[in-house]
Amino acid sequence: MIRKGYFIDKEKKRIYNDEKIVSSKIYAEYPSLQELGQMIFNGEVEEIFICNYQTGQKCELERLSINDVKADWNTKYENNIFLDDEAYLDDFPNGYCFFVELWESEKGIPFLVLFYCH
Repeated sequence: MIRKGYFIDKEKKRIYNDEKIVSSKIYAEYPSLQELGQMIFNGEVEEIFICNYQTGQKCELERLSINDVKADWNTKYENNIFLDDEAYLDDFPNGYCFFVELWESEKGIPFLVLFYCH
């Protein structure tokens, strides 16, 4: 079966675009929220993805426009990004948050994956 689009194979710990591996390295340490914002606004992040659906084996990813993320940073993202492992949705504006993973592309540039929780 051919898989379409971007996804994370959780067992192999890789990001694919269709059948092509685009990342197999996840960062062990994450920047602060302020540093993450600077990375996005300074062009240090190559791609931004959001995961709205996942199973035990796979996270389906949707590409986000970096310009759209920048435009909505103060209203949609900055106050709703959580950099730890556990969160209480009541602590966030509008009852949702994003958990974060940073992956490294083949060029050595970060991919940002936002896991939407609501």
